[in-house]
Amino acid sequence: MATPHIAGIAALIKQKHRHWSPAAITSAMMTTADVLDHSGAPILAQHKNRLAPATPFDFGAGSINPSRAIDPGLVFDAYFENYIQFLCAVPGVDDMSIRRAVGVECPAKRKEWCSDLNTASVTVSNLVGSRKVIRRVRNVGDADEKYTVMVKEPLGVKVRVRPEAFKISVNASRFITLLLEATQRTNAYTYGEMVLRGSKNHFVRVPIAVFVSSSLGPS
Repeated sequence: MATPHIAGIAALIKQKHRHWSPAAITSAMMTTADVLDHSGAPILAQHKNRLAPATPFDFGAGSINPSRAIDPGLVFDAYFENYIQFLCAVPGVDDMSIRRAVGVECPAKRKEWCSDLNTASVTVSNLVGSRKVIRRVRNVGDADEKYTVMVKEPLGVKVRVRPEAFKISVNASRFITLLLEATQRTNAYTYGEMVLRGSKNHFVRVPIAVFVSSSLGPS
């Protein structure tokens, strides 16, 4: 039943914000989702025949909150050409298969990593040394707002974010840079989050999932 619920909420957001792209609507639902259950406890999932705190790979960004999704404060937007760059960065995918699938070729200047797609989440499937991840946010609120950035680091990863605080005008965009540095080899995904807390009571949460292959080597 998740699909019709999500589709209905997306339609509700689209009715309120008619010019928002599908990516902006998705971002609004993701960044405002709840990660606690109705009792205020962490959501649980079954792992190896036992219940344990769920991860973003279990519940995605969380349990959707429609009232907050209509007014998310910030959105992470992406368009057709951004998704083409994402596909062209996928290891093992060749130009011909991209052309057959979507009718266009990969751009001459390619993105280096799949993690460069401007989504409301950050996933690095093979962190060796360090990786710079850049995200662009747009203020879709009805007033200028100041945001403070907080980070919960995944195990084995040091995360630095710039800027740590910023003011953003209505309809304006700005870049946020995350530098992920491996501190210990995990050989498994570990999870954290980036939270942007606004002065107008907006709360923008971005899940982070990282698989640390090695703490040594080039970025």
